Amino acid sequence: MDPTRDNPIIRFATFWWGLATCLAFALLLAVIGWFNRATPESLEDVAAKVRYETKARIAQAQAASLAPAAIDAAIPGVAHQLVAAKPAAVEKPEQVVPGTPTAAKLAAKPAAAPVAAPAPTKP
Repeated sequence: MDPTRDNPIIRFATFWWGLATCLAFALLLAVIGWFNRATPESLEDVAAKVRYETKARIAQAQAASLAPAAIDAAIPGVAHQLVAAKPAAVEKPEQVVPGTPTAAKLAAKPAAAPVAAPAPTKP
């Protein structure tokens, strides 16, 4: 800096110009914020709108296809079928513990013959 331009009055003026510039930008930001008060939509709100529209379409389609009286009439029959059904254990070879009698029995059984591939057809 040139020593002839460095004096307390210039420093004092520069300080106040800098402070005024910062306050002007703060005031501008406050005015912009005052006029732009609408809350921005979050991504969750945008996704929720699509979900609610889909839910409304599904509810409307279900209401049009099934009457509540038909559902209420079908519940006793389905409930009776569920109560009458006996649960059965599901046995899969992948779930057999090696070294158990069941594993030995499955190993002694002959393997199933592979299924032949279908013959290709010519168009």
